[in-house]
Amino acid sequence: MDNDLCAVILKLETRLGYDDRVRLHFFVGNHVPRSIREDLSLAGTLRLMESLIDQDKISEEDFTFLTNAFDKIQCTDAAKLLRGNSLFF
Repeated sequence: MDNDLCAVILKLETRLGYDDRVRLHFFVGNHVPRSIREDLSLAGTLRLMESLIDQDKISEEDFTFLTNAFDKIQCTDAAKLLRGNSLFF
């Protein structure tokens, strides 16, 4: 995983509240193992992101899957951050 990608994910993580994490884990639940889906901690959310990267659902070049997920769970701040990151678009 690229350090720039890690930095964006960590920046994104600081903007997520507990309810945002609950909604995100629930929304992408079909794409990650149950053990990851049920761990709403910072570490669990980072493992969720790693799982999505491992599945090529998100990458340094394409955050569409994650941006769409944040749009659908109405976490507009996170979606806006991903859209505004020139590293990926």
